[in-house]
Amino acid sequence: MDMGSADNITLIGMPGSGKSTLGRALADRLGYEFVDGDEIIRSMGGALQHIIDSHGEKRFLEIEEAALLSLGGKGKVFSPGGSCVLSSAAMNHLRSISVVLFLDVAYANLVKRLSLDGVELRGIVGLKELGLQEVYKKRRPLYLKYAHVVVRLEDRPIRENVELLLARILP
Repeated sequence: MDMGSADNITLIGMPGSGKSTLGRALADRLGYEFVDGDEIIRSMGGALQHIIDSHGEKRFLEIEEAALLSLGGKGKVFSPGGSCVLSSAAMNHLRSISVVLFLDVAYANLVKRLSLDGVELRGIVGLKELGLQEVYKKRRPLYLKYAHVVVRLEDRPIRENVELLLARILP
């Protein structure tokens, strides 16, 4: 299977899967720049939930797609929002400029992580209409479709998960 460009790494997965935490640690370990997709969206349109509330989920997805299509360069770890897989254009672009890793976390662990973090579930496309479990069921096949590499993550120290990711992508 074509692995995409190893010049960059993209981490995809559900909210609570560890994209930002592991992305920062992975970038530090490799000497890469960490790029948070949600931060790019915030810089383009404000708080994620504000965009959804004010302009709707369709507009949010358009802004997210534009942000992801603007990514490029070398030596970067990208952490797009969990809804990135709803745009085939964005995902095909990310697959062409990076190795895409799906951080596969069991649903029960996601719920535990999100409640432990005290995260208010906001800014998640489809959440209001479908609920978290249905969003998970809808997105998981898309994460699997677009990933070059699937890494099943268990609850272990960040350093161990970073080493697991590196073992899956480095020759």
